[in-house]
Amino acid sequence: MASLTLRHLAGNTWLIPAPAAIGVYVRNGRAVLIDSGNDEEAGRQILKLLNGQGWTLDLIVNTHSNADHIGGNAFLQKKTGCRVAATVPEAAFIANPILEPSFLYGGYPVKALRNKFLMAKPSTVTDIIEAIGPILDTGLEAVPLAGHFFGMIGIRTPDGVLFAADSLFPETILAKYPIFYLYDIREHLASLQRLRELEAAIYVPSHGAPSPEILPLIEANEQRVRQTVSFVESCCTDAPASFETVLERVCGEYGIVLDPNQYVLVGNTIRSILAFLSEEGRLAMIFDGGRLLWGTAADQREA
Repeated sequence: MASLTLRHLAGNTWLIPAPAAIGVYVRNGRAVLIDSGNDEEAGRQILKLLNGQGWTLDLIVNTHSNADHIGGNAFLQKKTGCRVAATVPEAAFIANPILEPSFLYGGYPVKALRNKFLMAKPSTVTDIIEAIGPILDTGLEAVPLAGHFFGMIGIRTPDGVLFAADSLFPETILAKYPIFYLYDIREHLASLQRLRELEAAIYVPSHGAPSPEILPLIEANEQRVRQTVSFVESCCTDAPASFETVLERVCGEYGIVLDPNQYVLVGNTIRSILAFLSEEGRLAMIFDGGRLLWGTAADQREA
């Protein structure tokens, strides 16, 4: 990986630009990390940067448990003895990383899914935190941003910097990946609305550049989600369709080439969309022999 660097954002708040952004908040020479990068090498470079500033690592606060956000935890905790904090659902995945590929696959994951992209090394969560309010005695504030994953949070520093985790994706990601992973569509849309109401001087999406302006990005993300939801719904309205049929049509529409990782990430997102459409009363589950199909309420009555 490319060498990591340290960028000052405001006051005591720093950023380590990486594929998944890493925040650093420092008080009296003691550092709190916001996420830890995607692997052991990221952890090694983070520690080198902190040591170069004469800072001692006290705590890692994980916004959520996806492997690219917790990949440096194990190395950093082993080398420094630092604490790790996370919300209850995310803590389970951090301590037991096999849960992520298992959850995505829907059973014991095939070997192709047991990779560092989906499964980090385990680390010990020493502090369970709430999804809203003060984070221990750090001066940091947790903001609930569930939707992308179970108990994901954003983190706002006293300097007015909001690390928004994976609640928002930049235009470059939206262009490259027509469907991004979502666990709960309703919660994600609620988090986007919450972001509209949050005040911060600088917003840091995990996979994008810091910016003082966030509204256009919120609009772009919401538009993409609603477009995808509408397309998935259209796959099931002319005639009931199976999950595999919907997946095939989505891949064809958006030019998605599947591999093991993409199969579970895109597939899970489609299942989440189908659940959302069902709860909205727009689609219904139809059991046809040994098949589960998705169709309209009228289709369900006729089955």
